[in-house]
Amino acid sequence: MLNSFIEWARENNWNIVIDPKKINLPDSIKNRYNIPEQWFNFIYNLSICENQSSTKWFLTLNDYSTITEFFQWNEFELQSLEFADNENEKEQIISYWNTHLPIILSVDGEYSYYAIDTENGSVVSGYEPEYEESTVIADDFNTFIENVISGKILL
Repeated sequence: MLNSFIEWARENNWNIVIDPKKINLPDSIKNRYNIPEQWFNFIYNLSICENQSSTKWFLTLNDYSTITEFFQWNEFELQSLEFADNENEKEQIISYWNTHLPIILSVDGEYSYYAIDTENGSVVSGYEPEYEESTVIADDFNTFIENVISGKILL
């Protein structure tokens, strides 16, 4: 599947870099999430996977390990917490993100993301301003990638 996706990415002018250097997810991520094997096996080989304008990108293992001044891997959770009105709302936001691992971020137009629901393996999408109101778009990560390649899901 990775080879088919790489071919799709190159045909669609995505910048994709395969990196033989292997790093692991930080313990903070492994402890927070039940990491889906389908996703990990896919992303493990990529160091960069972004559209031509760098406005949509797959989060790679480097993104989960590095803190930058720009977008963090959990940027939309941080934004939601910043604007939460009270402690109850903050708890609800944290509860949502404790079971939704962001895998793709987009700043192309409105801010949006794709995430894996780590309780059932489905892939969801969400948008600003209510990031936590997400929609299931694929039953699992492999189906998500197959739908991207076939054009059923547009990145």
